[in-house]
Amino acid sequence: MDLSPPKGMRDFLPSEASRREWIADTLKAAFKRYGFLPLETPIAERFEVLSSKFAGGEEILKETYRFQDQGKRDLGLRYDLTVPMCRVLAGNAQLAKPFKRYQIAPVFRDGPLKKGRYREFVQCDVDTVGVAGMLAEAELLALASDAFASIGLQIVLKVNNRKLLNGLLEDAGVSKDNQAGALLSLDKLEKIGPDGVLAELERERHVRAATGKKLLNLFEKAGSGVKALAAIKKTLKSEEGKAGLSELEQLFGFLDAFGVNNTEFVPSLSRGLNYYTGTVYEAFLDFGRASGAKGSGSSSRSEGDADSVSTITSSLAAGGRYDKMVGDFSNKSEIVPAVGISFGLDVIGEALKETVSQSGSQDVVVNGPNVFVIAVGETQSECIQVSQHLRTAGISVLMDLSGRGVSKNLQWAAKQGLPFVVIVGESEVKDGKFTLRDLMSGHESKLSKPDLVKKLSN
Repeated sequence: MDLSPPKGMRDFLPSEASRREWIADTLKAAFKRYGFLPLETPIAERFEVLSSKFAGGEEILKETYRFQDQGKRDLGLRYDLTVPMCRVLAGNAQLAKPFKRYQIAPVFRDGPLKKGRYREFVQCDVDTVGVAGMLAEAELLALASDAFASIGLQIVLKVNNRKLLNGLLEDAGVSKDNQAGALLSLDKLEKIGPDGVLAELERERHVRAATGKKLLNLFEKAGSGVKALAAIKKTLKSEEGKAGLSELEQLFGFLDAFGVNNTEFVPSLSRGLNYYTGTVYEAFLDFGRASGAKGSGSSSRSEGDADSVSTITSSLAAGGRYDKMVGDFSNKSEIVPAVGISFGLDVIGEALKETVSQSGSQDVVVNGPNVFVIAVGETQSECIQVSQHLRTAGISVLMDLSGRGVSKNLQWAAKQGLPFVVIVGESEVKDGKFTLRDLMSGHESKLSKPDLVKKLSN
């Protein structure tokens, strides 16, 4: 029997599971600081929900796990947390707006594997529903910048607007019917390069070679950063495109007020999912980025950072505005403004380990039990009482359950990296003072229960 998990899915032993828990807790704390509340949805959805024309789109459906229950109902494992949230909102019209929610849960995509990308992975989502203005986007990007700083990762937030991108496609001569497919190809620009995108536009998206070249030439000339925004503004003709550019200008103004200075305007950024209607953004690991590089598209690296090149090419977080999905799910075709961002816990974990490895900085401190309580002789009842006393005071306690000797227990505790051991022997019970050993220094002291609490709490 093969005891390994399915391909693209993983087991996490306690040390790695603790690290992941720390990342999730850090993100959750950031979500709460910005006023978001929790929402939970089932791991499986009706397939008609996942495959609806206003959900994720054809590309993601190729990677959707599909099955039937015993009642022959078509179901699928959720591929993101946005579609289930929109279903919930469409079915619960009484929920007050703005509705701000977060959810941290596993999702599933049967897609290609690479470093930081798996088939079961955890998304950490925050969404604001019911706010049409760019202030909602700006707050989410400020949250993202804050959250990554708390984790200890330096990132760049790449930003664009689908209205602007649609306008650029229109100005280049791409027909309305072909724009959605063209966006899917443009989303692969960094992965397969201009030649690959050009070939795919002609072969799969029915975009003429001359039109494709004109489009890619436009992006190449524009470049990225604030200069690209100004250059595009001079030549843009599409009214939809102008509306998107105006939204971006407003967004960058709000980001200045939030103090967010790690953004970069990238006019070719599209995000492949069909449901985006406005702002889109992605967060990437960025070693040595200058703190004042907003919109510049450049990085400042010291000589010592020259080898700090990340092997993590996937985005660490991504999202955007999707103003039609909630209304489409409720069959009202109304505009319900919504915007969100999703953090990839798995790829963030990979990036964190890589950053620590390259920089030589201190790794994440994973909080486990900080004291091991050992019974010596016939003192099991007193050992239990001491353990419970410490636990009631909020101290994480591991109690000896095996009845091993003191020396073996001390050796075991040292291997586990436990900092302290409390020895409960017959003499300690008689005196009401228990031996506390610091396993780092080897120092021992005799302390009462209240003094043990005081010492271990510090």
